Amino acid sequence: MARGAQARESQSAGWLEQVRDIYARDTPGRQLVAHTRADELFVLGALEILPSVPHWHRGRMVLVGDAAHAPSPSSGQGASIAVESAIELARCLRDASDLTAGFTAHERLRRPRVEKIAADAAKTNDQKASGPVGKALANLLMPIATFLKPEKLFGWTHGDRTHWDQVVTA
Repeated sequence: MARGAQARESQSAGWLEQVRDIYARDTPGRQLVAHTRADELFVLGALEILPSVPHWHRGRMVLVGDAAHAPSPSSGQGASIAVESAIELARCLRDASDLTAGFTAHERLRRPRVEKIAADAAKTNDQKASGPVGKALANLLMPIATFLKPEKLFGWTHGDRTHWDQVVTA
């Protein structure tokens, strides 16, 4: 697959034609791409990370899940952090004096974790695109790392816990 810069060098019309071919026999994919114009197509490329969203809320509106934070698929954490964020948002709204305070607390509590996950995914993407020397080095090091337990390798990512009974404070 094309990296982001390579993908963006190609015309959107060409990508749209490929997408229409891929989803020609799919429902609802066929209908969705049939009504998409080339100028509406946002081309990222494989293993790209969407830019950080500067504000997750405004007024009575709040972004959740991928709308607020969409890490690269290489993170393996997209659905997990969306569920975590939904639970954390519920806690924040439960304990806040108003919506703005709840939304602000939610962003304050969640942003560091999801941005760290996104940054780690970016590093993984760079390693995957590191070329033959980087791949050879990774292949040499991976067998050595097998003695490490998942808790040691992924502890901070998989060890995160939301404590529902703990009160969220401003």
